[in-house]
Amino acid sequence: MLTTLRANVWKYTAIALGLGLGFGLLMQTLRLAEAQLETAHTQTTLQTERTAAALSALKTSERYRKLGDKHRDEIAKNDTEAQAALAVADDGRARALDARNRMQRDLADYLTQHRTAAQARAAAGQCAPDTAPAELLADLQRRADDRAGELAHVADTARTRGLACERAYDSARAMTEAAQSGKTE
Repeated sequence: MLTTLRANVWKYTAIALGLGLGFGLLMQTLRLAEAQLETAHTQTTLQTERTAAALSALKTSERYRKLGDKHRDEIAKNDTEAQAALAVADDGRARALDARNRMQRDLADYLTQHRTAAQARAAAGQCAPDTAPAELLADLQRRADDRAGELAHVADTARTRGLACERAYDSARAMTEAAQSGKTE
């Protein structure tokens, strides 16, 4: 039996080797199938996550677009209101200039009448009054009125521009807060 066993050792070894290789091949096939299933599951999960991320990005983009549109509309409205307020200030300045010009004409007429009366009194031999103080007072009043008009216009336009700036800042701050909180309003 030992001789038969020795004679067939190669045969039994080949059979054992074949069975071992077959078992190894079967195990590798099972591992490959398991890896393929895991890969398919991972790809499905990845695709689902990509779709969710794309949908989230689309929603976020739309929210930011709406916030940007709202902010742009508020800025445009703010600019329109500021331009209207500046036009009102310019109209006020024009009215003030007209009033100043009327007052200066009236003052010039008064000074002319005062000088004429003073010259008539001097021609009649009466004491001639000095017209220099009245003319100095008129000149000072004219200068003060001019400067007051300039300062009033500067103050009006500065206030209008400042209020427009505040509204733009408030709008930008509200947009930023809405973007951070996730609200579109």
